Amino acid sequence: MAFIEEISPANLYAFDEMIPNILKVQALNEGGYHFYGISESNQAAGVVVFVERADAAEIKYLYILPYLRGTGVMDGMLMELFTELRDAGYKTISARYIPEEFENFVNISRRFGFSENVLDLAYFRFNAGDIKKCRASFYEPRGIMRLKYLPEEKKKKLFKIIDKNMSTTMYDISSMEEVLPYSMVYLENDEPRGALIVENPRITMLPTSDDLTKFPEPEAFDLVLFFVGTTTLKAPLYLLSGLCRIIQKELSDNVVMTGYFSEGHVTRLLEGSLGIKGHKEVCATLDLSEL
Repeated sequence: MAFIEEISPANLYAFDEMIPNILKVQALNEGGYHFYGISESNQAAGVVVFVERADAAEIKYLYILPYLRGTGVMDGMLMELFTELRDAGYKTISARYIPEEFENFVNISRRFGFSENVLDLAYFRFNAGDIKKCRASFYEPRGIMRLKYLPEEKKKKLFKIIDKNMSTTMYDISSMEEVLPYSMVYLENDEPRGALIVENPRITMLPTSDDLTKFPEPEAFDLVLFFVGTTTLKAPLYLLSGLCRIIQKELSDNVVMTGYFSEGHVTRLLEGSLGIKGHKEVCATLDLSEL
């Protein structure tokens, strides 16, 4: 018989190996994380992790041992948890995931009746070895300079542009020294008009998974691309070409890079030059009052 319980210091040892280290670090750094363990026949069999956001909860991770997949155990445990969250005052529960990578959660979402909202951004993940061989690596960059060599006055202008135009930014790029080594700047008439920000490896967000082999690599470089005041359609290609040259000289083939990019010209350019498809992320939400 299966049951679900909140993980505490008393039972952590039983579930510890099923919880990715990246989640443990995020929980310590961010707070609001709740860890639940699933047991079957008094043996640890899976985990569910969610983070609370006011009166809403967001699933961060699902895992159940392979022999129990397809048996309905996970569905039963989730129903118990969702009912408990509803009774505790939570209004909704949600999850963000890439359907092509997490098919099992797609099935869970649809069985429970989550509403699915496809987000506008396309998600890319690739190895440095892929970009070394892509079309952009043979393209001659123009008007490109590494951010760390940009004169201080122009660097201040660039950071002001970023702060003004990047509503999705959750941090102050100007204070982050770790973006300097590999980031590229695009200049027109000697003024910064765009940039490819390359944030050094850090703890990355973890899409919902039911398989321990599908963790996004915690050592991924995060890429952010933006342009202001330029009509040069090839500007993203110039930046990507400049990044290729850095990668060829300074990074190993197995380094991972990730990024979310707006649908349209940039996404098509990346797909065409990298030969890698960008995937749309889905935000699925369940109204707990309907249970």
